[in-house]
Formats: sequence, C-alpha cells, structure tokens
Amino acid sequence: MYRGKVVEQGSVLSIFENPSHPYVKGLLACRPTFETKYRVLPTVDDFLETEEAPDGSLTLRERPDAGARVAELESKSAQEDQAEDSSESESELLLAVKDLKVHFTSGGGFLGKPKETVKAVDGVELSIPKGKTLGLVGESGCGKTTTGRAILRLVPPTSGSVRYDGTDLAALSPSELLAYRKRMQIIFQDPYASLNPRLTIEQALTEPLAVHSIGEGPADRRDRVVSLLEEVGLSSAHLLRYPHEFSGGQRQRLCVARALAVEPEFIVCDECVSAMDVSVQAQVLNLLNELQESRNLTYLFISHDLSVVKFVSDHVAVMQAGRIVETNSADELYRNPKETYTQELLDAVPKADLEALRKRSG
Repeated sequence: MYRGKVVEQGSVLSIFENPSHPYVKGLLACRPTFETKYRVLPTVDDFLETEEAPDGSLTLRERPDAGARVAELESKSAQEDQAEDSSESESELLLAVKDLKVHFTSGGGFLGKPKETVKAVDGVELSIPKGKTLGLVGESGCGKTTTGRAILRLVPPTSGSVRYDGTDLAALSPSELLAYRKRMQIIFQDPYASLNPRLTIEQALTEPLAVHSIGEGPADRRDRVVSLLEEVGLSSAHLLRYPHEFSGGQRQRLCVARALAVEPEFIVCDECVSAMDVSVQAQVLNLLNELQESRNLTYLFISHDLSVVKFVSDHVAVMQAGRIVETNSADELYRNPKETYTQELLDAVPKADLEALRKRSG
C-alpha cells in the first residue's frame, strides 16, 4: 500500500523476484540483509517520484535515474571499503567495561530475606574505540538493555568497572556525573514512553539545552532545535505540536534529535529503529552513519534485528543470559560464528533471498 491505495499485489515470490511498482522496488532495496554491500542504504525516494495534479491526485513514476543511483551507491561503498581496509588502524578506546554485574533481588522472603537474585548482567566485558559502533545482540531478556543503562548509570551497577575516556563513572559524584551526561546519551526503544506528553516538541528539545547551559538564550536554542529537526527529516512546523500528533517513526526521529541536542560523543541506541517502517528505517540508519562520520560519534547499538546490526556495526558482541559469549568484527562473526548460540541466532533469521523463497513456495 502507498498513501491508502494498493499499488501492487501478487504471490510472495513474484513480488520479491520481479516487483513492477517503483515503491515496491524501493521498499525491497532499502531493507538491509546479511548480503547488503551498501554503506549508504537506498531509500524509496531513490526509486519513486510523485507529481501532484491540480485536483490533488498523485501520479507515481519510477525515477529514470534509479538504476544509476543504486549503481553509484554500490560503487561508492566498494571504494570506501577499500579505503578503510588500507588505512585501518587501532583507535583510542572511549569505553572499557570490565566485569560489569547488575543483580536484582525479589524481596519478601522469611524475615525480609530476598527470595531470589536475578543476574541480569553477570560479568560483562566489552570495549568500544572512539568513532566506532559496537552492535550488541541476543534474545529478549538476555540483559542487553540493562547493560546499556548500567553503562550510563541509569541503573546502578552491582559491581564492575565502566571507564569512559579513562574516567571510572562509578567513582563520580552526582554533580560530576552531570557533566558527563551531555557526553553520553541514549535513544530509548519506546518513543511513546520516552517523550513527555505534556511538552511541545520545542519544549522537549530545548529543555536539555537549558539544563546544560547550551546556547546563548531562548532564540539561539530554538534555532538549534530547528536545525536538529531538519537533520532528522522533520521541520520547524512541528515545533508547537505534541508527541501524540506524530507517528511512531516520527516520534523516534524526535528522540534521535533530543539525544543529539547536547552534542554527545557516545550514544546508546536501544532498539532505536524498531518502531520504523523499512523506508524510514533506512533514512535513520543513513542519518546515524552520517552523524557518526561528521561528529565522530561512538555507538553502542542494541537490536534484535541482526541484519540491521550487521549493517551499522564495526564489531558485534553476542549476549546470552547476562554474559558476552562471542565478540568479533561484524563481517567475520556473521561469516564464521564460533559459538553454537551465535549460529542459532543467525539460523533463526528468516531468509529473504530468492532461493529461500522458492523453497518455501514449494
């Protein structure tokens, strides 16, 4: 469907093997897979152009340069890969986590003793160089989100060390930690719960600027917010709206803008594209990559979508039952997983290549 109308329908195999509508071609192209070679994902706009008639009706056409645009992305990606391989060097570590543990107890036992201790995070060790992305994957409940929040001290660690740019975050006082808050940010999974429904978008985005004394006054902060909205694909027309007036994907883009507002160095992306359709997801993933390059950002990218993790990550850590069971470069881990659990995760991903679709179609 596109804008309320069915633009194409057919068997699964026919849609994936030979789509005829440019919108469908765009949707299939902008979805990352294990075989994706792009460094920049194609988007629907690379395939589709629209023309509005005086009566308000839309004419949809395939862009005449769609093939050339996709070929350009493939060529550029290959060149960037070669340049990266030839100039690859060891970057300085920004984050080093050692033996991190987060244990929760359920109280109410005899004489107030705890009934049970849940080891949500149990001895995690990981490191992230400056300007790089570490993908963190694993099944639901394995401790990924708790790890990300413990690193930022949104959840108090039970024990362990989290050194950020050489500083042990656990040793900081609340006032000292505040200065680090603008250096470290998080994009939460649920955009519905992470925006205050009583604040306009302008208020929600200027609030962190005021807290950290960024900007020279209300007018300057408003200009900064407008620039952020444009970066994430929105506009100044959205400033006076409230969160309930946006779609789920738009709200997540607002959360990306809010995380960027204080100009951080490190961002925990906790399932930050899970609420988006594939066309918007491609735009946001491209945006995150562009921002990383232009601002030298460092990401901890948490996701259930292994295809997305492979696309955005330099290295991947696999988590099971509160522990890291395997870490490797993204390409090597997906090509040659060493742990049985990693292989099981990869095998559980539905295959969307034509050969697999033909087998499923019988």
